[in-house]
Amino acid sequence: MGTITVDIDTDDVLDQLTDKEIEREFRSREIGGSGERSARQVVVDAIAKIRIGRSSEANTMLEREFLPKWRDADECRRAYEAAMTLREVA
Repeated sequence: MGTITVDIDTDDVLDQLTDKEIEREFRSREIGGSGERSARQVVVDAIAKIRIGRSSEANTMLEREFLPKWRDADECRRAYEAAMTLREVA
């Protein structure tokens, strides 16, 4: 039995869907209305990245979701500003 490999550009797929279809899919995956993705969706998206050879992007997505370095955006922003201050001094 042979193997068939298919590369799919998700942008091309999304271009074929209507806004209502995308909205329905968004709700069916229980993705929060605040723009937050569910952990399951992050994993699904990471798997898709791995399948198309973009493993570093998948790794980043999974680390951000499951192993965050900061508790929230403000803490991240403060760390970034501190790093930029140190860079300016050097």
